[in-house]
Amino acid sequence: MVGPLVYLDQITQLDTTNSSMDIDLIGIARNNNERSAAVAFMSYNTMENLLKPDFFNTPEDTIKTMMSTVISATLPKTTNTTLTKPVNFTFRHIREFDPSGSLSCVNWNISEWIVDGCSVLETNRHYTVCSCDHLSIFALIMQTSHPYYVSDMLSQSNLQLLLLIFVYVTVGVVFSLALLTLVIFIAVYFHV
Repeated sequence: MVGPLVYLDQITQLDTTNSSMDIDLIGIARNNNERSAAVAFMSYNTMENLLKPDFFNTPEDTIKTMMSTVISATLPKTTNTTLTKPVNFTFRHIREFDPSGSLSCVNWNISEWIVDGCSVLETNRHYTVCSCDHLSIFALIMQTSHPYYVSDMLSQSNLQLLLLIFVYVTVGVVFSLALLTLVIFIAVYFHV
């Protein structure tokens, strides 16, 4: 909390076990008549079991993985909650990072995860920094492609190609067996 009797000279950083938040609480307090502001920053260790990454609307051919704990940030007992600067959240990855995956900073909107007002600032295999222009419930979701299976090849054009290959292979095998039979017949006929 920042008030008339509390003076800070830098961006406030709050930490939890797997995440941290940088917020300009001084600027927010200056924009309030009371010249005060309070922030609540919470981390929910098992919330991803309820607010699953499946609630993130992406193309059906992607696998979605929750890469962080779910966190929330609010400004309780603060009249004007307009942010003066974007808030930065640093999420420590709670699962193995796939460099081929795509990370999204998401926030909860009634019944789904959305990307609204948040973007990835930086990332590495251990953590990701998200910048957001509002406070809400946040998480980090990674999208990866489905593994490639033979069944994925069975589109209409690929099915025609596979059928053509099958016909040529079948004709080739039948022809080869016919020639092998002829060779065996000739070999048996001339040795008897």
